[in-house]
Amino acid sequence: MFALMRQLLIINADIDKTPTTAALINAYKDGAQAAEAVVKEIAIADLKFNPNKQFTLSNNEPEPDLVQAVTAIKWASHVVIFCPVYKDSINSKIKGFFDRVFMPDQVFISGSSVNFNGRSGRVVSILDEAAWQDWQVDMKPTYLAVKKLTLEKRGIKPVHTSTIGHLYALDNEYSKKWLQKLYSFGLKLI
Repeated sequence: MFALMRQLLIINADIDKTPTTAALINAYKDGAQAAEAVVKEIAIADLKFNPNKQFTLSNNEPEPDLVQAVTAIKWASHVVIFCPVYKDSINSKIKGFFDRVFMPDQVFISGSSVNFNGRSGRVVSILDEAAWQDWQVDMKPTYLAVKKLTLEKRGIKPVHTSTIGHLYALDNEYSKKWLQKLYSFGLKLI
């Protein structure tokens, strides 16, 4: 009997590629690798593309980095996005990546829009202090737009979410708890 190969794509949406985001990513990746998943990573900060979708209308060919991102998402059985949120918003390059890769009629490969059905996902929102305080009041984090309007609308389901606030150091019990949680999520690919 053959075991189903689990293929994980990690998308680092931290434009500054901070050590705390890297530690969270590594915890998830370590769990997935312990479960014998094959892992690929994309750091949006390293990609070269025009995040302003209005300029893509004259050229049907997406930039090579976006083609590679779409190929990696199609390859994956599970996609995890680690996305810092600053005062209820995300960086414009990250939003541009979502617009160009996940929104209908933005990226065309061989003349048809891209569909990502059959994949599961997770969004890990890392909130700054102001966003964390707003979340505690409203209970409506920014990741809902990424979950519902970006991933689920393009066929990635189910999408699990995690909201992490006040993560400024890695040597405290709160951070250790989250690192362990992410390791266990990676182990199960949820």
